[in-house]
Amino acid sequence: MEKRKLWPVVLLVLLVIAAFFFFRRREEPVTESRFLFGTLIRITAYGPGASNAVERAFGELERIHDLTSGTHGIVAQINAQAGKNPVQVGPEIFLFIQTVFQLAAASDGYFNPAIGPLVELWDFGYDGKGRLPAPTEITAVLPLTQSDLVDLDEKDLTVYLKKAGMKLDLSGVAKGYAIDRAWAILKQAGVAGALINGGESSIRVLGERPGGGPWRIALSHPRSKEWIGIVHLTSDQALGTSADTQRYVEVDGQRYSHLLNPFTGYPATDLAAVTIITDSAMKADLFSTAVFVAEAGARERLIVGQKLEALSVDRDMNVTMTPGFAAILKRTDEDLGVI
Repeated sequence: MEKRKLWPVVLLVLLVIAAFFFFRRREEPVTESRFLFGTLIRITAYGPGASNAVERAFGELERIHDLTSGTHGIVAQINAQAGKNPVQVGPEIFLFIQTVFQLAAASDGYFNPAIGPLVELWDFGYDGKGRLPAPTEITAVLPLTQSDLVDLDEKDLTVYLKKAGMKLDLSGVAKGYAIDRAWAILKQAGVAGALINGGESSIRVLGERPGGGPWRIALSHPRSKEWIGIVHLTSDQALGTSADTQRYVEVDGQRYSHLLNPFTGYPATDLAAVTIITDSAMKADLFSTAVFVAEAGARERLIVGQKLEALSVDRDMNVTMTPGFAAILKRTDEDLGVI
């Protein structure tokens, strides 16, 4: 009789144990990596359907990678028809390009989607490969980088570069746009939490990290192996970093980064890195570039006007940040400044 009374208790214990391991298994994160947009993109997600959602998110990243490719995608077609014909692009890409130009205008022109001829002139590679153009070369191509020479026809969904030799360069925002699209897929799939990491420079998070709490992102130092600190990102936030660490050319001890001021044709030389936190990966990427190349006074206006959280490292390796950025950064150096 006593044994019969114990059976319900034993059964309940077994059910609790089974449920514990079932839900624990469901909470274990799924992590996948693929090489896209010239870098390694890693997605970590957990919760119901995480594995399938990650596969779908990578499918979207690959689709946008092909669409926006400067060698064989729609951007390449637009550039090939510069000075000749408008190119019909379809509603998605038209809206993407239109949004980029709107955000570029909000950056006071420091991000310029029509900067392609200037980027091509400098011919930046990796690890110091590139060339320092002559001033006359830069002066010659600047007229081909004017945004008002790009015609966006909303009725026919066409993009037209009015002068031969013009080129769009959307490499600074295509990855961020793709990450935002992948993030939307993960959110719609109902995963509990996710982090999309595009080569450490473009990041967006969803929900909380496994175990609870904000996602923790390590910020690399542009010149040493040490971390600047650990940023705590909450759901929906995005982080974008622009730096002179990979693509640059060095001449007579001066490092020229691939991040070009579209008004002068030259890179900013007083900064080594800028990190921006905002509400989308595309905006974070775009404004990190704009803030990096802008003159000092314009930088502060952009940060304040666009309500951005920002951290910058100057050429002397001094770190400054907005109060909001400081509030979510676990600092490794007590002497970091706050602006």
